[in-house]
Amino acid sequence: MEYNLTKKDFQTAFEFAVKYHLDPTKSGTTRTAGAARSLGDVLDSFLLGKLAEIGVINILQSLNPRKQCVLDFDLKPIYEVKNEPDIIGVIENNLSRKPNLFTEIKNTGRSDHWLGLTLEQYETVKKSAKDPNKIFIVGVSIGNNDPDKSQKEKDLLGAYLKEITNLKTFNKFADAYKTFIKVEYAISGVELERNGTVFKKNGLFYNTDLFVDIGKFFKRALEAGKFKDLGTQNGGELKKYSQNKELPPPNIFGALKLNGKIRTFEKANDKSVRRFIYAETDATITNEILGEFKLENGKYYFYDMRTVGRNPVLARNNIWIAKRSLSYLQEQGLIKSAEENLKKIAEDI
Repeated sequence: MEYNLTKKDFQTAFEFAVKYHLDPTKSGTTRTAGAARSLGDVLDSFLLGKLAEIGVINILQSLNPRKQCVLDFDLKPIYEVKNEPDIIGVIENNLSRKPNLFTEIKNTGRSDHWLGLTLEQYETVKKSAKDPNKIFIVGVSIGNNDPDKSQKEKDLLGAYLKEITNLKTFNKFADAYKTFIKVEYAISGVELERNGTVFKKNGLFYNTDLFVDIGKFFKRALEAGKFKDLGTQNGGELKKYSQNKELPPPNIFGALKLNGKIRTFEKANDKSVRRFIYAETDATITNEILGEFKLENGKYYFYDMRTVGRNPVLARNNIWIAKRSLSYLQEQGLIKSAEENLKKIAEDI
């Protein structure tokens, strides 16, 4: 479900960020490095987040016009740990009240591998909500329908500055009012508990897209027999490995169950290993955490078991669901669709 952002929406989010920046009681430095935080830093922190929240409450109101959801626009410190939902109030029958649900609204990007919360945050939310059935996490992405504009030209702040200034500097940016919010997922606390996996602090942050189409360079090398042939496998459990010889394989994923016939190749040096798979038949690989992978007969794939980020060590305990597994879990009836859960939020909040 999508919502097209309006001039008023941008103005509300922009003014909130500016007021925050000018508030003398708020810290003027970043939490980690202690560097000065500029207005631009504050806008980057708040603009997308507030527009995401605004988009979600407008979608909820379209599903249930009888209820108007209220967001939190109090000037709180940027890194303050809150024990409050993002939707802090509801107006129904001209009366204001607290919400019946705890709704957490999060931004999600194309490169995100996982969805969920830190385990500590989830436990705090659960204490506040008192019932995991009353917790919902809504993940949204942001896009822009202005044609022929690059991702850089669709930058939120640049697009809005184009609208509110007369500076030619910003002319190349996209039309801000062609920006939309899209709900990528909406899951309940119960769904997160039942289908999520706890990734403990000091564990590793792993990639989830394990089988990737390869380019011409690697295809030619494989066809020329330049990589070690590890043999064929017909069904059974696919062996995991680590691309970095100094790190363990992602055993937390559990079994990767193969249905079909494949051949595996390996390219290795002193520090790293890469494996490639050739599908000798159409093949399906299923995993309880990552969902389902389809391999096409006659195609090569990079078997990508890398860690993510410059420092892949997790700083906190987390409860996560692989983002790519959502459709698989929905097909299995384990998680409701985003639209179903949004309708429930709109009705029950």
